[in-house]
Amino acid sequence: MDVTELQNRYQAGERDFRNIHLRNANLNSADLIDANFNHADLQGSEFIFAYLNNANFARANLASAKLSGAYLNKANLSGANLSDADLHGAVLQGADFRKANLSLAILLDANLIQADLRGVNFQGADLRGACLRGANLRYERRIYDGVNLRGADLRGADLQGVNLTGADLTRANLRGANLGETVLRGAILKQANLTQSNLQSAFLTEADLSGARLLGANLRKVKLERAILIEAQLPGVELCDSILPDVKLSSANLSGADLSRTNLVRADLTRTDLSNANLTQADLTDASVARTNLRSANLSYAYLTRVEFSSATTIGVQLHGAIMPNGEIHQ
Repeated sequence: MDVTELQNRYQAGERDFRNIHLRNANLNSADLIDANFNHADLQGSEFIFAYLNNANFARANLASAKLSGAYLNKANLSGANLSDADLHGAVLQGADFRKANLSLAILLDANLIQADLRGVNFQGADLRGACLRGANLRYERRIYDGVNLRGADLRGADLQGVNLTGADLTRANLRGANLGETVLRGAILKQANLTQSNLQSAFLTEADLSGARLLGANLRKVKLERAILIEAQLPGVELCDSILPDVKLSSANLSGADLSRTNLVRADLTRTDLSNANLTQADLTDASVARTNLRSANLSYAYLTRVEFSSATTIGVQLHGAIMPNGEIHQ
């Protein structure tokens, strides 16, 4: 089948084109709404600005396909191979991508609102400026693995409120991304770039942010229970009112950070740089501060019950009104 035959059969009312082989075809601006391309081989084909709403591309081969600006609202792309495909500016609202391969795909400024992205492989994909609000990326044990976003470019992406539980974002670039209220429970964010990102009220319980860069990030009211932030870079970040019990922050850089009213109960702050940090009214009960740098930090009215400061650097520390390790209030 060639392009002319496909279009003629479609115009005659036919919609079933499953299993067809049509590589490198030019279908730019084509109207193929509701067409069934299940298991079709369309590698390298062009669908630029094509109308593909409700089309079925389940398990189709769309590797290296050109779909920039295409309309794929509610299309079925489950299990499809879209590796290295170009979906720049594509409208993919409500599309089904379950277990699709989008590795190295270009999704720049794509509309993925309410798309089903469970089990998708986004490794190395370019998602700069993409909108994923309401998208489903949930990890479901024994059904869908956590979404693979290793090395993905998500600069400026809108992920507000998205469920990324168990997602692998190792070395992902999330600079300036909106992650407000996003669920990242158990997510892997090792060496991720979260510079100037918005993580306000995000859920990062048990997430691994070892070596992550969070310079200028908004971490107000974030939940980081049992999270791993070993050697993370967080100078000057806003973490006020956040929940961090049992967090691992050893060797992290929090110089000049705002940790006021933060829950750091049993936190591991070994060798952490907290110089010039604001820890007013913070709760550090049972926290470990072995060789911690607290130079010129503000610990006024902080709870320091059973904290051992003997090996910490405390030059210039402000302790007015703090509850000291022995239970006394510092004058």
